[in-house]
Amino acid sequence: MRLRNIALIGFRATGKSTVGEILARKLARQFVDMDQRLTSEAGRDIATWVKQDGWDSFRRSESALLGILIEQNGLVVATGGGIVLDPQNRRVLRKHFLTVWLKATPQTIYARLSSDPGSLETRPSLSELPIKEEILKVLSERRPLYAQVAIIEIDTEGKQSIQIADEIVTLLSEGCL
Repeated sequence: MRLRNIALIGFRATGKSTVGEILARKLARQFVDMDQRLTSEAGRDIATWVKQDGWDSFRRSESALLGILIEQNGLVVATGGGIVLDPQNRRVLRKHFLTVWLKATPQTIYARLSSDPGSLETRPSLSELPIKEEILKVLSERRPLYAQVAIIEIDTEGKQSIQIADEIVTLLSEGCL
């Protein structure tokens, strides 16, 4: 029996990687963190990649990896926050994945990024704006794209990662996904 892949989408710092790891363990599935896989294969972090070759290069590699992942089954995949920018990626996510949008307010995203000392260095700027303004701008641009792809939306406000994973497991067991 083919197990449909689960993709976690959402803005940076919404918990995709942490929740994805927990969810994969709970479901006895393989976990793939796309950003981690891409940087491991490239031998450089995203900030260096973007500085050297630009966002387009990173996004092309991200799309290629998504194409490889659809050939596998039973995965829990933490996508990069910008995966939805490419219309083809949105089509692939809708067709081949149970897609869960992890949501957080701009204030929460800022607080999470600020509380992680290395986060702002390893996550390259998405604009030339100060971080608070960048979050507001980019999130407002991406929200409609996340909504196009999401089968379900989960508010992560005030929840621990394990609670979010449990919520997804419950929805799966109830046939909501």
